[in-house]
Amino acid sequence: MRFAVLALASCLLASPAAAEGWSGSAAGGGDFAFTPEVTGFGFVLFEARGEDKVGKGDVRLLYNTDTIHLEIERIPLGANFELSVALRGEIAFAGLLHQYYEQGLKRPGLGFLASYVVLLPKLQWHVADHHTLELLTNVRRWFFNDRDTDPQDPPYLLPANAWVFEPRLGYIYWKIDSPAEEYRASKLFPRISGIGLGASVGVDVRSDTRAWGFVGEGRNEPDKAIWTVNQWLRAGWQTNDRFRLELQETFNWGWNQDDISRMRIGGMNPYSLVVPGLPWSSNLSERLAIAQVSGHIRPKKGKPQELGLLLSGGVLNDPRRQGLLDSFGGAGGLALFTDLRWGRWQVYARVGWAIPSRWLLDNPHVSGFLGLGVDAF
Repeated sequence: MRFAVLALASCLLASPAAAEGWSGSAAGGGDFAFTPEVTGFGFVLFEARGEDKVGKGDVRLLYNTDTIHLEIERIPLGANFELSVALRGEIAFAGLLHQYYEQGLKRPGLGFLASYVVLLPKLQWHVADHHTLELLTNVRRWFFNDRDTDPQDPPYLLPANAWVFEPRLGYIYWKIDSPAEEYRASKLFPRISGIGLGASVGVDVRSDTRAWGFVGEGRNEPDKAIWTVNQWLRAGWQTNDRFRLELQETFNWGWNQDDISRMRIGGMNPYSLVVPGLPWSSNLSERLAIAQVSGHIRPKKGKPQELGLLLSGGVLNDPRRQGLLDSFGGAGGLALFTDLRWGRWQVYARVGWAIPSRWLLDNPHVSGFLGLGVDAF
């Protein structure tokens, strides 16, 4: 499958596709913890988009490391309705469940391989300018497999392969003025101007809900119906020619969840809730409030290069990952970052430190992120 996507990318690059409403971009990078132990994970991605290709809807083709995503976006249905339909598959490393962290440290022998195929239909109703209601009716099939483990590792039960129906009802307020180019795959961290916020309520209904993980731990005992209420905010303000401010915030409250459905926290990449210094996806939580504020400085007026400082943190449940779902702890970190742009190229670098917490072992925790993006055509 990977070779098929790369072949498609090569064909698009070698053809007059760009003149026919296609655009393509690529990116790669890695998020690594340096102390108290060295761990990390990398990614590489390619995205191609075609405008007005199917029923006046856009086509999106995405390859990202272990994931293939095919989508037809925003097909108009009447005056104020749009339909999007996607098919996505992820092999082996879904949710980074092959890695298991506890109190900031990796525990060998407890991870497992997770894969899925999911159909993602979405209907949006644009009620008024900047206001949208949406209904998602995802259908997913999970597959789980053991990794090669040591017989001396503690007994850890795998989740059951299962079907999941994942309906969501959401509201979005979107008054973001950033150009569309900011949301190409090459822009790992889009520069936000304006404000967007949303809220949703959803339920996961699984065909098999047997307990898994450590027997009797209480952390991975999902119910037939897994409920989630979620709220998010993204905002950015340009205060003058050389400084801008960004704010991001996420609140989530779930019931009857497990480590498959919980949100991922830790690292400084675009795919989890950012807490500098912590390893990528080192915490999994269903009850949390995390906020991030960052100041962006342009050393030279009129040039796109930015440097800055980022502060992120909040509270989450069961930070020790011991099945104490009603216990809460704080997590936070500071990071220095660069967002450097030259023409169609982007370079990202971040180094972060986690603020010591009572649940974190072996402080200090220091991590880094490095990424590269390019607008191919």
